[in-house]
Amino acid sequence: MPEKLRGFRDFYPEDQEIRREIFETMMEECRRFGFREVDGPSIESVDLYAHKSGEEIMGQMFNFIDKGGREVTLVPEFTPTLARMVASRKDLIKPLKWYTLAKFWRYEEPQSGRFREFYQLNADILGSDSLHADVEVLNLAGSIMKGLGLGNKVKLKMSSRTLLDDIIKYLNIEKKDSLYYLLDRWIKISDKEKDSLISEIGISKENLELIVTGKIIEELKSPNLDRLIKIMDEFNEYGTIKIEIDLKIVRGLAYYTSTVFEIWDLDEKMRAIMGGGRYDNIISQMNGDYTPAVGFGMGDAVVENLLKREGLWYEKEKKRVFISIADDKGRKYSYYVSKKLRESGIMVDLNVTERNLGKQIEYAAKMGFKYSIILGEREFTNKIISIRDLITGEQFSMNLEDAIIKLKNS
Repeated sequence: MPEKLRGFRDFYPEDQEIRREIFETMMEECRRFGFREVDGPSIESVDLYAHKSGEEIMGQMFNFIDKGGREVTLVPEFTPTLARMVASRKDLIKPLKWYTLAKFWRYEEPQSGRFREFYQLNADILGSDSLHADVEVLNLAGSIMKGLGLGNKVKLKMSSRTLLDDIIKYLNIEKKDSLYYLLDRWIKISDKEKDSLISEIGISKENLELIVTGKIIEELKSPNLDRLIKIMDEFNEYGTIKIEIDLKIVRGLAYYTSTVFEIWDLDEKMRAIMGGGRYDNIISQMNGDYTPAVGFGMGDAVVENLLKREGLWYEKEKKRVFISIADDKGRKYSYYVSKKLRESGIMVDLNVTERNLGKQIEYAAKMGFKYSIILGEREFTNKIISIRDLITGEQFSMNLEDAIIKLKNS
């Protein structure tokens, strides 16, 4: 039997239905915040990522030569596509508030919370350099966490690359990129690797401690710090999840210009649930027009792991019934009954086999239905339906209108 490729997943109904509910929650929160849905292609030119995504993404792409001789790749992230879409339209009225929930691909080592094929929600505001745009995307992210039942299970960690640049200048640190790398990898690398990087950077352990603990901001005057604090204050006015400054939040992607942020579980035992920041230069690199932007990406894998850990990975109860068919008259009647039930908002699974009535009811019970509607010649003749409670075994008959009310209220 052919095996599934490493780093890819199958989704069976018991999990896919839950995933669909979670995706709907994410997208509904985006719509509540006034974000409009967009989408892009699954394959892009490799050139799109050459100067925008950094070496890490470039090394993880599923790239190949297509039949036209072009070097293309399965899309590893959405931001360059988004930037291309905005850059190619001069008629767009800004600011734009856009979101997408799509599948992406990266050839990296599969591990907990990370796969080679994954779904990701992206939400971005393009065309505003105001800190209020930063606050809005953060409020959206916090509201999504709250909508998923994770509001008191997570925290938002914030920093700013421009603030870090102020700190680097204040402490006379020359090797900025090495410090960025050290901070970004702080919880992922060994003490030996840290010591090697500290030596390379030439920073004292005392000064590094000031950065890592955040105490450096107590002695620093900076408009970039003022901006960061203002964003946090406004975020707290909306009030969704905890927020804190963490100068170790750098974000690995090359295109962030100032604000950067991530959402983590409270005890930080998982990967970041969400990550993003402000990227003000990407679109201008494409068409020369300055278009500031801020946004985030939220992958499905870590969210799923956290929901499972917190006991929140379950399918919400729906109004569902199974229609069992006793005979030919019941089959004829079932089309009318199922249509009316579905039009009323009830989910209906109609028997599509030649099994006898007992086997149909047994199947419905195994599938977890609470009720089975039984239709036969008696029901067809009297224009009623019979309902069996598959938990108690009780059975009763009534007209369709009353049955709809009962099923919707039970």
